Amino acid sequence: MTLLFERFGPLFELSREMERLLASGDMAVRSFVPPADVMVTDDDVTVVMDVPGFKASDIDVELLDDVLTVRGERAYPYGDATQDGRTWQRLERGFGKFERSLRVPKGLDPDAIEASLSDGVLTLRIPIPDTRKPHRIEIAAGEATADAQPMIESSAAGEGSTAETPAGERELVGAAA
Repeated sequence: MTLLFERFGPLFELSREMERLLASGDMAVRSFVPPADVMVTDDDVTVVMDVPGFKASDIDVELLDDVLTVRGERAYPYGDATQDGRTWQRLERGFGKFERSLRVPKGLDPDAIEASLSDGVLTLRIPIPDTRKPHRIEIAAGEATADAQPMIESSAAGEGSTAETPAGERELVGAAA
């Protein structure tokens, strides 16, 4: 039974932490860290990141060497809760500045990044330059022909005798050099 609920442990921990903060009167705001997926193929690197409520102007993307960094800020929308006399029962959404740094293959061109933001999902596509793509080397398959092989014919007439090659040259047959 414990194994069944084990994967939900972080959710229960979060609720306990929120209850502790509420009871202590020390309400802290969780930081916002957007989850990201990274997919690498032979043609490109694609990063998909959840950034609900963000506009394109709220997000900065930078590629330096092999590190892709995405920065932004989700502003706290409620102001000072103690000023209006409000009491929070639960505050689970994260707010504040965030920075996600993800390692990608080396040699990607930062000017080639294609970025789009739709329905709170940031998609970054970075094409892999041809110089970084694997190159298949074709091996020519063919049969050896008689014309392609050098042909030397000789006959052994005896120790130290000579024989003539097809080109009309003489060679020494049977003698040790």
